[in-house]
Amino acid sequence: MDHNSHSDSDGSSMMTMAFEFSKSCTVLFKWWKFQTVGGLIGSMVIIFILAFAYEALKFYREYLRQRTESIRDGNRGAGEARFTKVTILSKSHLIQTFLQAIQVIVSYLLMLIFMTYNAWLCIAIVLGLVFGYFVFGWNTISSNVNDDHCS
Repeated sequence: MDHNSHSDSDGSSMMTMAFEFSKSCTVLFKWWKFQTVGGLIGSMVIIFILAFAYEALKFYREYLRQRTESIRDGNRGAGEARFTKVTILSKSHLIQTFLQAIQVIVSYLLMLIFMTYNAWLCIAIVLGLVFGYFVFGWNTISSNVNDDHCS
């Protein structure tokens, strides 16, 4: 039985919905388990990087969107002499769609990790998101960056 579940009086297993500072947990997959401080720290580093990458992806998508709009509107940057028409099947829209899919997947993985209620892993997520924003958000191209932390 996992550390964060218990048996009810009828023998069924229920999740404990309380944060705990534990050095053992199963993260997302049965094969991603740790029971030592080293395993916890390694998992925290991986989760921190995942959360940081999520923030990087958000700002990269906004950068691409701004760049596409700039090209489409004819405000070409230095050395850029092409005019791009954006349609539903255009390369830029397909790339944005692919990046949106990656962003949604990563956001749900982070949510599921948070739902382990392992406080250490939750701290790693928050620090990764905050540090990612610190690195990428200081010079935002637009205030339209999606900050809902769900998609």
